[in-house]
Amino acid sequence: MKNIDLIKQETTNVVLNVLPNINSEDLSESSNLFSMGLDSVNAMSLILKLQNNFGIKFAVNEINAENFQSLATIVKLIDKKQG
Repeated sequence: MKNIDLIKQETTNVVLNVLPNINSEDLSESSNLFSMGLDSVNAMSLILKLQNNFGIKFAVNEINAENFQSLATIVKLIDKKQG
């Protein structure tokens, strides 16, 4: 499995953990997480879990709605951080 596929899988697991009212069938790479229930409180939980799972630290300027809008944008950010 390629690195990007592993990032996608792990990110999906974290998102499903943070947003328990969503099931994996409803979640696509481009789903808007904010319209699916992501708010400022569980966004912080999502950020902390992603940092712990991937051993990375997001810079303050990276923590914005654009970067955390969908699985695709999160995966892209994590891939860049690990690059």
